Amino acid sequence: MKRIFVFCMMILCGAASFAQEAMPRFEIPTARSSGMGGTHTAYTDNVFALLVNPAAIMRVEQRSFFALSPTLFSPESTFNLIGPFMDVARGNLSALGSAADTLSKKNGKVPLGFDIREFPLSVAWVADGFGFGLWNRVFVNPSIIGTNVVLDAYADVILPVGFAFKILETDSHTLDLGVTVKPFVRVRAHESVSITDLMDNADFVDDISVPLIAGAGVDMGLLYRWDMGLQAGLTFNDIFTRGAAAGTIVGKKTSDYYYVPFSMDIGLAYDFPLGKYWTTAPGFLGKTTFTLAADYRDLFNIFQQDDYSKRNAALGLGIGFQIAVFDMFKFRMGMNEMLPAVGLGFDLGIFEIDAAYYGREFGLEPGQLSAAALDLTIAIRPDAKKRTWPWTQGSVVGLFTGKKEK
Repeated sequence: MKRIFVFCMMILCGAASFAQEAMPRFEIPTARSSGMGGTHTAYTDNVFALLVNPAAIMRVEQRSFFALSPTLFSPESTFNLIGPFMDVARGNLSALGSAADTLSKKNGKVPLGFDIREFPLSVAWVADGFGFGLWNRVFVNPSIIGTNVVLDAYADVILPVGFAFKILETDSHTLDLGVTVKPFVRVRAHESVSITDLMDNADFVDDISVPLIAGAGVDMGLLYRWDMGLQAGLTFNDIFTRGAAAGTIVGKKTSDYYYVPFSMDIGLAYDFPLGKYWTTAPGFLGKTTFTLAADYRDLFNIFQQDDYSKRNAALGLGIGFQIAVFDMFKFRMGMNEMLPAVGLGFDLGIFEIDAAYYGREFGLEPGQLSAAALDLTIAIRPDAKKRTWPWTQGSVVGLFTGKKEK
């Protein structure tokens, strides 16, 4: 652990004084969150709280041994284009007509690709104020825009380590704070290639830069809980996330240092267990829970709308709704990036399977470069043994007042 901390500090301090290139956040989406309008800072009681809201790990007891979480973007267009593109690769240029028909239906803009998370690395352990994870992700998104293919691809390995503390704890109310340090290694490619160059077999590979980036980042979060079911979360993402190019896999180096822009997310969630308030509810109704969550992601973006390079502020809104029966069968729906989402879940405690069908917006404006996404998560995540850490013995308020709030 000490070596990891020293490595993180070297990266963070060394990259601070040099010109840097922006890159995407480090995330591990799941079908559970995707079917409910994206991740929610106030509703993340699982191992992924390490990346979504570190404060939540104060009340989480879960492990992860195996998981597979693949996503396919624009599934209908992908299947329609596979045949024509393979024919063109074999020299049958007449197949371009079939590809052109698919592109014309999408107004010449088709986001393609896939996203695979947690395979083969899907190790995580979180218990009552401390946790860590070891995850990987492969994201490939070649978007066809007119006569160009814009490629955005990266492969990540991240090792988040999180700590959480009690700020306030009473019989009805709790306020927790959490911090996650996340060392990472990333391989990234971000290029635009002309379709005509691909057809002519031009030596375009030499123009693509694929650096190997190593670095670390820091996140912080707050989570308030009221035992009536209300939760509120606030996160400070990538307070300082920096990386340095350790080498180049393909092509020429374009930058030595990289960073993830700082952002703030805020959210509310409300759990309504029907049986708690309707004690005479018949059958499964007494075991039914309704959950509503709403978030706004990247608060600062609201005040940067004069900058054409920033995303439309409306894309930061996320809303989700879930119905859970016996805490086993779950139906989800929501909206994220101004696009709908729907999902189903089956939870046997140790074994989880979730599916989601939702919209992704790869552009800066609503509807600019939208794609449907089909997501599946299969995981084995048993409970973790309850732990009592020295820093969780009492709350900060109790330390200063000399009284136990609870």
